[in-house]
Amino acid sequence: MALIYPVRLDTPEPDEDTPADFSELAADLSDQWLVEVDLGEDGEDACFGPLTPRAAWDLALGVDERRPEWTVSVLPLHLPGTADEVVELFDEE
Repeated sequence: MALIYPVRLDTPEPDEDTPADFSELAADLSDQWLVEVDLGEDGEDACFGPLTPRAAWDLALGVDERRPEWTVSVLPLHLPGTADEVVELFDEE
């Protein structure tokens, strides 16, 4: 699977064979997300959004299931706060 999405550090590591789950997405990072699809051929890629976290997740999973050789990324479109606040979200205690 070439599905890339943000998770918090305190999220338990899933088993390798476990399918991706929406609950792992750090959905509280943003209300709007985008899905980036990289075909891996001659730099061909596309972005789709803004989408709700759930819609972005569903789109990314759907594309990944149909074309597992493509790289699909789910990215927050808007992240409120300062750089220090962002880093703090992912730093270990």
